[in-house]
Parts: sequence; C-alpha cells; structure tokens
Amino acid sequence: MRTHSLVDRILENAKSRRTQTAFICGSETLTFADYADQVRRMAAGLHARGLESGDRVAVLLDNGLEAAVTYGACLAAGVIAVGLNTRTAAEEMAQVLQVTTPGLLVTQERYADAAQALAAHVPQQVLLEGSGAHSFAALQDSPPLAQLATDPDQGCVIIPTAAVGGVPKGALLSQRNLFAACQVHLLHFGASALEGHLGVMPLFHVMGLTSLWASFVCGGKTVLLPQFDPQAAVQALDEHQLTYFGSFPPILGRILDAAQESGSSLSSLKLVYGLEGPDGIQRLHQETQATFWTGFGQAETSAFVTVAPATERPGSSGRASWVNSVAVVNEADEFLPEGEAGEIVVRGENLMLEYWGHPEATAHAFRNGWHHTGDVGRLDADGYLHYVKRKAEKELIKTGGENVYPGEVEAVLLRHPDVTAACVIGVPDPTWGESVKAICVLREGASADAEALRAFVGGQIAGFKRPRIIEFAPELPGQEGEVDRDAVKVQYGG
Repeated sequence: MRTHSLVDRILENAKSRRTQTAFICGSETLTFADYADQVRRMAAGLHARGLESGDRVAVLLDNGLEAAVTYGACLAAGVIAVGLNTRTAAEEMAQVLQVTTPGLLVTQERYADAAQALAAHVPQQVLLEGSGAHSFAALQDSPPLAQLATDPDQGCVIIPTAAVGGVPKGALLSQRNLFAACQVHLLHFGASALEGHLGVMPLFHVMGLTSLWASFVCGGKTVLLPQFDPQAAVQALDEHQLTYFGSFPPILGRILDAAQESGSSLSSLKLVYGLEGPDGIQRLHQETQATFWTGFGQAETSAFVTVAPATERPGSSGRASWVNSVAVVNEADEFLPEGEAGEIVVRGENLMLEYWGHPEATAHAFRNGWHHTGDVGRLDADGYLHYVKRKAEKELIKTGGENVYPGEVEAVLLRHPDVTAACVIGVPDPTWGESVKAICVLREGASADAEALRAFVGGQIAGFKRPRIIEFAPELPGQEGEVDRDAVKVQYGG
C-alpha cells in the first residue's frame, strides 16, 4: 500500500485479466484491457488540452462507462477530479467551481442547462454526446499516455462537503486514501463478496467511488446504473449475478420491494453495506441470504472507519476497521473512558490529505495528530462505536444519503421577506432516514404559507434540501438572538 497505486492496478489488471469484464452499463461493456486503453487515451487527451499535474477536472456525469473512464483518466494523468453532485442546483455547483477552479468540465446533454450556467467558471467543456473538438470521443483521440501518474500520495479526487452555513469545502483524497478504502472492503467483506458490484450509488459520493475501486482492485465487475431504478437494479443483480452494493435509505427497501414484485430471491447477493434502520436490515436477512454491514465514515475518511455486521452489536456502528484507530475525546482533546460521549476522532491511511484551499480548517480538523470528525459518539467496553449526534457547530441532516446543512437552508428561508427567524432540524423518516423540517417565525401580517416557502427554497438550492415539513411558531426558544437548537428539537422534533 505504501508504494502501490490504483493506476498500478489499472495496468496490472489489463494484463492479468485482459478479457474479463470490468464495467457494464446497459448493453455496453468494457474489459479490463479496454478500460486501461481508454483511460490512457483520455489521460493523453487531458494533457493535450493543457491540463497538468495537480490541475482540476470537474465531472458532472451520471454513472456510466464514460464516468468510470473519466475518473480513471484523471488518476492516470495526475489531475484531480472534482465530483459535482448532479442533484444540486447550478448555483451550488458554481460555489464548488469557485473554490476548486477546474480547467475542464466533462458533462452530458442531460445537464446542458447547468453546464451553460457554469460556463463562466470553467474555460473548457466536453460533452459526451457532442461532436468535434469538444466531444468526449475527441478527448480520447490521442495515442495512449506512456508515463502515467502512479504516486500514491498525489491528490486525485475532491469530494465536496460543506462547512457551517453551507459554504462548500472539498475533501482532497489521494490514491493511497482510496486504496486504503479498498483495503477496508477487502479485509472485512472479503474478495468473494466484491466480485459483482451494483453501482447504484453515484460516483460523486465517496461510497459509490470507493465501492467501484474495491471491486476493480480484486478483479470484480461493476454494473453501473445511470439513475436509481429498483426494477433495473433487481434485473442487474440477477442477470449479472452481482454480490453486493452500498445503500442509504430508501435504496435497500425499494430494491427488496421490486424483488418481491418480480419474484426474485436475489440469490447472488451476499452483502449490502451502509446505513439502514432495523426494519430494513431485518427484511434483508429474512428475504435474502445477504448480510447487512454497518459502519461509520464520511467523505473525509474515504470509507468506513468502523465496521461490523449489523447483527453483531445491534445499534452500534461497528468497531475500528483493521486500518484505523478510533477514539472519543472531550473539548480539551483528552481521551474519554468507555461509555462517555465525546467527539469521534480517527487515524489511518484512508483519511483525506486536506480541505482544498482551506489550510486553517485542515489544521483544525487534524489537530493533535487525529482527524476530528465533528460527530459525537461513545465506545463501549468491547470497542463498538455508538453514534450519538453531530456536534452543534457542524449540525448535519442525512436524508436519503445526501448531506443537508441546516445553516444553508436557514439562510435561504431568511431571504424570504415574510420570515423573521428560522431553525431547521432533522426528524425521523421511515423512508429517507431523516426528513428536513423547518420551524419559521413570520413577520406580523405575513401571508406566506408552507407550500410557498417550500417553493421558495426549492428554487434556490437542491430539491432534497427543501423542507418536507414546515411548522410556524410565534417565536423560537433561545436568548440574545441566538436560537437554542436543542430546545427546538425537543419542542418540534417529534
């Protein structure tokens, strides 16, 4: 792991597994040899367009063969891929581009409107379905790059995350980070469970990207779904005898529903990992032969840093992976004994290099030799991590696998002329895990209703950030103009 890189695996698999299938999307396939050839050609094309080592390439693509090639080509060329969340608004994507300053955007016709809105922030664009010099085909119309970037410590992908108030930060991951994430998969799940991967999670999410590379490293195949479709997922699992996938609510439940409807037993499925409620886990175990694995991780950690079968210690997030150390500390960074809640801190080679362009935030996160996650948890006597909550200053709502930062939604609500105060919280949701709920105070005589405010928010930020529930209150608990978020949760979180 110290000297080996993902690019080394691309080249090695092209020799040892030349004719085996690496990627499938619809009726199209790529063997390991085909994949290496396309990666090397596109890497040469990136250099031909003036991109040098360390430059950034923005990726606005659905899952597909082109997306897999693009991420691989960025590795091989030594440039840094910036994964844009396709579900966010163009204004939010523009914030990411302003921070990362990419020299090229790779996109597709489906996102043509967003690409046009982003034109001022990126000097070059490549369109998958386009023709001529700015087409994806032209980007691969070069002799394969001979000298590839194999430095495992070189940054290769930026996963946008967010700070307080929703100002985007990007977690810069290296090839070593991603390779360490693959090791977590291989050491805990086992290579046989990774032989067939259903690429249902988007590649701009760290779970989707690391799952893809984990299967690739062990010579497995990945079937990529451009959009989540439970019927297509069941068909792919059965047709290609796939063995595992990553999941956030409501993915697993909808796949199990579709399997029931079609009469499928999902006989090839060995493992599902991610986050899921007790009912969903129980259904998986009752209706299939697969095992659900749970854990704790974030974009900054490349993958899970704790992991275990969900039934091993129900309610926990597992124990430290074989490549990580996990502890809990107080505000003075003193280690806490078992059972006491504090901030979760982590060490290991799957931890990000830095927050792109934010040296102070990076130094703060890595203070005293540990990565500070901003999450609160406790360790029991056997080392199992029990998640408690997000720290107040890094409040986060997780809905359907997407991160929603309350401060960002509150800032939009407060732009509405009828809203004088707002507090956004997460509330339990049987389908999505959590739902976004806003408690708003209106000015005297205001006429805005819940639907008007929902539409107002949805018109400015991504739809998944729009509050599903809006409740009105005469005032919010707190003092001296500061809202007491915990008191709001107690009063309105039911």
